[in-house]
Amino acid sequence: MTRSVPLARRNLFQDPRRAALAVAGVAVSLVLVLVLDGVFAGAVRQVTAYLRNVPADLIVSQQGVRTMHMSASALPDGSIERVRGISGVAWVEGIRFTTATVRAGAGRQLSYVIGYDTDTGRGGPSSVANGASPGPGQAVIDEVAADELGIGVGDKIRVLGRPFTVSGLSEGGTSITNTTTFIRNADFAEVRGPSLSYLLLGTEPGVKVTGVARRLEREISDVTVQSKEEFVEQEGLIMKDMSADIMQIMSIIAFAIALAVVALTLFTATLSKLREYAVVKALGAPSSRLARTLLVQATWSVMLALILAVALSFAAAALVAAITPNVLLRIETVAIARVAVAALVVGTLGALVPLRRIVRLDPASAFQT
Repeated sequence: MTRSVPLARRNLFQDPRRAALAVAGVAVSLVLVLVLDGVFAGAVRQVTAYLRNVPADLIVSQQGVRTMHMSASALPDGSIERVRGISGVAWVEGIRFTTATVRAGAGRQLSYVIGYDTDTGRGGPSSVANGASPGPGQAVIDEVAADELGIGVGDKIRVLGRPFTVSGLSEGGTSITNTTTFIRNADFAEVRGPSLSYLLLGTEPGVKVTGVARRLEREISDVTVQSKEEFVEQEGLIMKDMSADIMQIMSIIAFAIALAVVALTLFTATLSKLREYAVVKALGAPSSRLARTLLVQATWSVMLALILAVALSFAAAALVAAITPNVLLRIETVAIARVAVAALVVGTLGALVPLRRIVRLDPASAFQT
């Protein structure tokens, strides 16, 4: 293998312009896959930002409800008292939740609306960049959504069919699909009734979270109990279910383009070097040596393209963040590894096209005029 590497490199890079075009072509197709995956990973991270930042160990919801996104949960009366009496529970915080439209003038934004206890702040925003927590008739809205709506602290918005004054601007609550608005539990209850949507639970120090969850499920049969991590995972699965088909189709198209570029590059390079390959074969090199040369050429093309694609993807992520704050491109290591493996498979398949021509090559053709 090591003896075939110099030959592979020389064949591939003898014409630098053609090699650069080939690498760029494969890189562009891989960028499509990485960016698509990055948009999805970023959307999942944004949609689950609130859940990841709440200080709860466990989340209790209506029986059968495992998410917030595209879900409605209403807990039975007295749930918070029943949960508070379970051994191992340190604190319980009830929140109210719905999806509604936030309006300001002619602008509007789809929003999670969360009612929480402003005294403890446990169910509220993770941070308020400007202003303060909401008081009666007030709301905290995410700063990205506020910028898009053209409003600031002290301005009026309409949420749940009634006016609120913006008391503060939170951070990290706007995604590609929606934003987040926080109001007082009492204001939420006035509009939608007293029923709580979810309970956030903290466990006592040294107590196993799984043990508390099992006790809750055993003693309170009409609710669903999940750890925060499980709840976040369920939210991510909903996003995957919504976009899995589109992602799969786009990934297949991108890898098909990469396969075509690699195959065409190796095929044209092989055709232009048939006489040289025949000479090598006439000198005693077995077909397996020439086959390895093609595979190494494919590996060089794909790996250089992957490096370029990763660099371009991170550059695209930075550009998107600067231009559109509500869209997060998150290029993850797992995605890069997955694309690298798939790209190497594509490169191997691309090498099969000219491989048949090399294997059947007659050494005598090297001496034909």
